[in-house]
Amino acid sequence: MDRLPVVHLEADVPRPRAGWTLRVEGLVQRPLELSLEDLRRLPRGDRTMDLHCVWGWSRRSCRWGGVGLDTLFDLAGADPRATVATVAAIEGPYASCLHLSDARAGVLAWELDAEPLPPQHGGPLRFVQPAWLWGYKGVKWAARITLADRFVPGFWEAKTGDAEGRVPSEVLSPFERAAPG
Repeated sequence: MDRLPVVHLEADVPRPRAGWTLRVEGLVQRPLELSLEDLRRLPRGDRTMDLHCVWGWSRRSCRWGGVGLDTLFDLAGADPRATVATVAAIEGPYASCLHLSDARAGVLAWELDAEPLPPQHGGPLRFVQPAWLWGYKGVKWAARITLADRFVPGFWEAKTGDAEGRVPSEVLSPFERAAPG
């Protein structure tokens, strides 16, 4: 994990605490409130994905252990009107809005490279975006996912002016990964 830079602007890193929960709400048939233990009982959706940061670095083949958002959306019964998902951190203004197809390819991770995810990397629960999206589309200390029918730019999306956050092909090509869409 030492090869993954710590990048965040928060003054204090939220510390894992007893009772951490994740809420799945909005345009769903069955709103969910899941503890970390509940999440760990779901079918694992581990993903190996490259991580690309707009600050000029990439890390290949990060092995994220956790549950896929596709599993959570199916469990909650995503409403057909839902077109986006907003993932929000437990504290502060940090949130990221993604098209549902991109969100479904992401993972709520509690492990990185088979080790527990430490707080400075978003533990106990981090939303990791698919490799074709910039790292700012991910969310450390994830606590809420809201499905909706309207795209509302999140924290970094508003600051960068790039709400979509798609990694350009010239960045992806050395990694031999094609960005869908």
